[in-house]
Amino acid sequence: MIKLQGLSDDELGLISRQIANVFYDYPYPAESRGLCAFLPEWDRMLTYIDGIVRAGYRSGLLYTTSEKREGYLMMTCSKGDSVRFLDGIRMILAMKKALGGWKELIRFIRAFLRNGGTFELRMRKAKRDFIKVDLLAVRAEYQKQGFMKRMMEFAFELAAEQGVPVILETDDRDKCERYMHYGMKVDRSREVAAGMQVYDLISTRSEERRVGKECRS
Repeated sequence: MIKLQGLSDDELGLISRQIANVFYDYPYPAESRGLCAFLPEWDRMLTYIDGIVRAGYRSGLLYTTSEKREGYLMMTCSKGDSVRFLDGIRMILAMKKALGGWKELIRFIRAFLRNGGTFELRMRKAKRDFIKVDLLAVRAEYQKQGFMKRMMEFAFELAAEQGVPVILETDDRDKCERYMHYGMKVDRSREVAAGMQVYDLISTRSEERRVGKECRS
């Protein structure tokens, strides 16, 4: 995995378009629209993703699989690695623009806070450390070639070094099952809006490995 650095504005724009295409073109089942329930138009999806990509990149949180950039991964960590304050403000402003104003942004946030709140919020309330996969996308032409597994293994390795779980949220059952195939477990599922179900997933194998080492010492 390569941490993205030294990119031009045009290169960042290209990455945002590539990731926006992955989300917008995803074949959701008839009963689910995923993120498109809030962002039904491609240009709005692009604005939303671009805000996240630029915040992640400027905060040093954005990775790619190789020089070919088959896939992209953005991670934060409760122990320190997070979106910087000013980058977070820019990201929120981009989200507001994508969603259509402050009122819609507030509605979007409230939707994700329903039924007990986001997985990250619940982990913080429980005072549990974690690594969170905030964004994972494999470009269409490189899907089903092992790049998703490669990125997840990278996250698992970092988590193992810190002895913390990996958490993530996904908006589709098929995506959920793929993450389960790589060792994640469903903590819970929650409906955040009509046509959008979110699955909270966690992998605790790094914690289990740490406990095992402590028991053998």
